[in-house]
Amino acid sequence: ITAAQAQAAGAQIAFPPRPSPASGWFADWAAEQVQAVLPDGADATVRTTLDLPTQAIVEAKVAAILDGPGKAAGASQAAVVVLDAATGRVRAMAGGRDYRTSSYNRAVVARRQPGSAFKPFVWLAALQQGVRPDDQILDGPIRLGNWSPANFEHKYLGNITVEEGLAQSVNTVAVRLLIAAGGPAAVAAEAHLLGIASPLGRNDSLALGTADVGLLEMTGAYATFFNGGYQVTPSGLESVRADGRDVPLNQKPPQRVVNRALSGMMARMLTAVVRRGTVQAAGVPGHLVAGKTGTTKDYRDAWFIGFIGGRIIGVWMGNDDSTPMHEVTGGSLPARLFHDIAAALPAGG
Repeated sequence: ITAAQAQAAGAQIAFPPRPSPASGWFADWAAEQVQAVLPDGADATVRTTLDLPTQAIVEAKVAAILDGPGKAAGASQAAVVVLDAATGRVRAMAGGRDYRTSSYNRAVVARRQPGSAFKPFVWLAALQQGVRPDDQILDGPIRLGNWSPANFEHKYLGNITVEEGLAQSVNTVAVRLLIAAGGPAAVAAEAHLLGIASPLGRNDSLALGTADVGLLEMTGAYATFFNGGYQVTPSGLESVRADGRDVPLNQKPPQRVVNRALSGMMARMLTAVVRRGTVQAAGVPGHLVAGKTGTTKDYRDAWFIGFIGGRIIGVWMGNDDSTPMHEVTGGSLPARLFHDIAAALPAGG
């Protein structure tokens, strides 16, 4: 063929975009899952759940917020997980600021206190015992032994609804609901049922999120609130073929662990958190958005885990050495990062 023909033919060849360096966190995590099912010495073709356009959005928004307002607020790291609520398939993952400088996966490996982001498990455990969103509950001083938990702003609202207690993230209500649910063991059991695998303490402060957990497991557990009550296992693999044969992935299918009525109540209350509660900054016009914030002592960790368009987006921000940030709450930069990612996703994404 002529040089002109060769050039014309070459121009028509299109290769899929190569994953960016930051998707290395997802690749590392998916590779571990492949190794668990792959026969020794086999050549394999692996199809993953990663969605490159979503991954690119996540990376860009993480970089923008850490280089801008995050830097000013003393936040040097962030982690993000995006997964399908119905299946648990992970569509994007950022394990930190830059994979090239640190391959440590803060989305999968790190364990940090979730603060109030843990409270939905308390509310769910209380619902299991017959508490309902419109029930009245006291927001007032409470003492358990030598412990007297207070609200974030040290103000009390008196009698409020259970739903309002979650919308405003009221600490005293969380403790009272933990007691109504049967104590910390009952709440821990509910969290484990939804997919939290990390050990959870058996003390009353569990109501305020004092146990160390991971972002990936928290994001997966939140899916149960929005998919009709099914527990999903976060997965990075669609299919694996080795030596010309499909390899069984041994993935646990979604299993119902909460009845649809109760999961609907949780979705309703978590929607109220965004509509009129502590995290209105996460709202995206024209979309139903729900979720919960978390902020730990001295602003060492800030979380927001939210739902939009069939997906759960989990966000953590902080510093590897637990240095306090400058008054960064879950309702500030993490909610803003959630909003920026969610608003940039394609329709239906």
